[in-house]
Amino acid sequence: MEYSFANDISKYVRMKGRIVYKDGAAYLGFTNSSITVKVNGGPISMHITSVDNGTENRPMLRLYIDGVKMRDIPVDDSDDTVLLASFDNDVHELTLVKITEAAMSHVAIHEIYADNGLLEISSEDDRKKIEFIGDSITCGYGVLAPPVSEYTVRDEDGELSYSNFVAKGLDLDARWVSISGYGVYVDYQGNPELVLPKYYPYQNKYVDDTLPADYDEFKPDLIIVNLGTNDSGHLHKPEIEQGFYDAYEKFLYYLREVHPEANILCVLGTLAPGFYKYVDKVLTKVKAQGFERIYGLELPEHDVANDGIADGHPSRFTHKKDADRIIKFIQDNNLL
Repeated sequence: MEYSFANDISKYVRMKGRIVYKDGAAYLGFTNSSITVKVNGGPISMHITSVDNGTENRPMLRLYIDGVKMRDIPVDDSDDTVLLASFDNDVHELTLVKITEAAMSHVAIHEIYADNGLLEISSEDDRKKIEFIGDSITCGYGVLAPPVSEYTVRDEDGELSYSNFVAKGLDLDARWVSISGYGVYVDYQGNPELVLPKYYPYQNKYVDDTLPADYDEFKPDLIIVNLGTNDSGHLHKPEIEQGFYDAYEKFLYYLREVHPEANILCVLGTLAPGFYKYVDKVLTKVKAQGFERIYGLELPEHDVANDGIADGHPSRFTHKKDADRIIKFIQDNNLL
């Protein structure tokens, strides 16, 4: 049987992340976006396409069957129908997770083919919800890389990021809006256009720059903002410093406007030692203005000597340590 996203098949799929439905396809873009289906035996395939960004930036999907990791599936620019699995006549749940980030590529799922048909699957998730907003660290960039490497998302794994460790450690329903190299006021090269506050209001600006984010479909109980690392290389310039303060404050008020019930935790430090003070200055100001349920946590610089380094980024061991620190802060302050 064929199931097409050109039709309403919502009762047969569970989608996670900021999904864009466009041109008869469901687009997985941001880190750890996923699709889950349930089958009663037989072969199951999906018609999947992407864009030609070269092998260094092609998206990677991870296949889980009944919660067990099976294999990683690279997606190139070809127009392929991918056989995911074939079963005897018993019920299985399959999940595809996009472990690479939105800025480099997307995955469009057009049709699903299941010889024995798909079973209805609930989209409800009664777990507490968390949203991670950040840059390459939150994307899990580099965790698979040697200490020095060329930039490539082949070395990226969103499931080995501190953010995923936090979500798994606390059993949370999680969503990511994270983009490598982006900042609050400027990106790592000083470009004021490539910043999270200009991309956050869109469902996925890389796929559709006219579609606003749907804030009703996911209402986080907690938002973690890990931004400022890419701005930090330019904060020695007075005009950039003041711009950072203003942009960070404006973004916090925007988050409060669209997520009025969420706690917000701002973290920084893993790759920007000494720069948390800039975030803290903004938090002190907004708290004095009456901004409630806003918290800050300074993370220590990564310990390269003991934990290693991955293409200039935190290793998976550092990610795990940061996750433990954040989990403790969340629990100590009853943020969930």
